Amino acid sequence: MASRRSFLKTALVTSSAAVISPVDLMAMIPRLGGSEMTPEWVLNARKQIPATRDRFFQTAGIAPSPTPVLDVVSKVLHYQNQGPVHPDIYPSVAATEPDLRTHFGALFGAHAHEIALTHSTSEGINIASWSRNWDKDDEVIISNQEHPANTIPWYNLATRFGVTVRRADLTTGTNLMDAVRAVASTRTKFVSIPHVSRNNGRRITDEESATLAAWLRERDIRFHLDGAQGPGCVPVDFRLLGCDYYSACGHKWLLGPKGTGAFFCHEDVLDRTEMSWTGSHSTLSYDQEGGYELIPEARRFEFGTRALATFAGFDAALSWMESIGMDRILKRVDELVTYAEESWQERGHTITSPIGEARSGVLVIRLPEPLTGWQVYESLRSEASSFTSPVDGPRDLRIAIHFINTRSEIDATFNAIESLL
Repeated sequence: MASRRSFLKTALVTSSAAVISPVDLMAMIPRLGGSEMTPEWVLNARKQIPATRDRFFQTAGIAPSPTPVLDVVSKVLHYQNQGPVHPDIYPSVAATEPDLRTHFGALFGAHAHEIALTHSTSEGINIASWSRNWDKDDEVIISNQEHPANTIPWYNLATRFGVTVRRADLTTGTNLMDAVRAVASTRTKFVSIPHVSRNNGRRITDEESATLAAWLRERDIRFHLDGAQGPGCVPVDFRLLGCDYYSACGHKWLLGPKGTGAFFCHEDVLDRTEMSWTGSHSTLSYDQEGGYELIPEARRFEFGTRALATFAGFDAALSWMESIGMDRILKRVDELVTYAEESWQERGHTITSPIGEARSGVLVIRLPEPLTGWQVYESLRSEASSFTSPVDGPRDLRIAIHFINTRSEIDATFNAIESLL
């Protein structure tokens, strides 16, 4: 029987073969090109993502998956359903998770034994938040640029155990080390901040993160990065970042299926990481008298029956991105963000996001008065088929620019915003 990897490769190739005709492709170019001739490789990617027939920005929320990825989920699910425990079927399907851990780790700078497969970034953040035994008046540092996923778990600790939550100022232009030092104390036990903020698009650079990680390690303070907006949006290498933990998801910039994610736990802190969620498949052995031995890998944080077809789709999404070229994808994201920054400023408006090394595909613009983020968000999605997101600043609007977007879509979105004036 063919290996699981061969099975996935066949499924991807079969799905990708259903391309649009040259006539249809030529008809798309004027509509998509705008002030650029959209590269053919981008058009080839777009034709595999049906949602891109409309203007579509919201990869920072829930992104559309390529059809080949969905086809893999369907194929594996139907294949598994022929006999979930059949000796000719089960082994190849069961290989999904170890293959995916290896694949994800290799892409983003980790060993397979440092990767646990989760169902969301939020799940990883919860694993991190319960990684210590908390005492009253212990302190946690988050930032003032958070998603609820990296806020509510810490509020919960404050409610249950009396943990104090402090906020570092990661407003655009602030210094990371200064911001953390300003709120750190001898009671600080944990720092959890966004690798890329969903609120202002600020990216913590490798150098910033590594410097902070070293400072925290000297003080036995654990360091977690919320990577919901990381992989696929900006370069990610866990070793260069230096963090103890990193939580990511598959359904945003990696264009994978919903309900997929990964949690990185550095091998040096694994045995000092307490567990709160556990169960079947977390142990090497156990008995009926209370004895058990945990798996000596990050997959000890996984347990229970798993949606293997969905994880196969996540693996396929990584392969789909790699087939295009991660460096090429990230370069185009940066080029489009540069274009959008310049275009919005040339129109006489301002940018909330950092400009330069700390920027990302999460572009946050400042709306002209009297427009508000919620007002523009509602208008764009109902009237212009352009999907954006309001953030904490009342006049700030997030425009998530991925490689599949075009300059003409950016122009059309900005035109639509200005028409609201």
